[in-house]
Amino acid sequence: MGIAKGDGLFASRPQVQVMRQSDDAQACIRLALRQRRHTLGLTQEEAAGILGMSRMTYHRIETATRRIRFSELAAICAAFNCQIGELLPDGQLANAYANAAKAILGEASA
Repeated sequence: MGIAKGDGLFASRPQVQVMRQSDDAQACIRLALRQRRHTLGLTQEEAAGILGMSRMTYHRIETATRRIRFSELAAICAAFNCQIGELLPDGQLANAYANAAKAILGEASA
């Protein structure tokens, strides 16, 4: 039983649902981020430079190859002069904050 449980064979449905909500939030942020960058007339390279990251890292964020960290989201909002709520539909904002808090607390305990 220990091996099966460790392999995630008995994962509960709520965990799966939380991941989907988190992924939905990430997708909304990516789309809004790309739209905001275009509105500002920035290339990915220019946006990356403003944020102090490589163009490839920024590209990976926009194309879902890499997840957006909460700390990066705050920096992006500051650089793009927008609020986090502008990057997420209202229903997903609370979920995004909850997931970010869990991630921060998880990083702090590691």
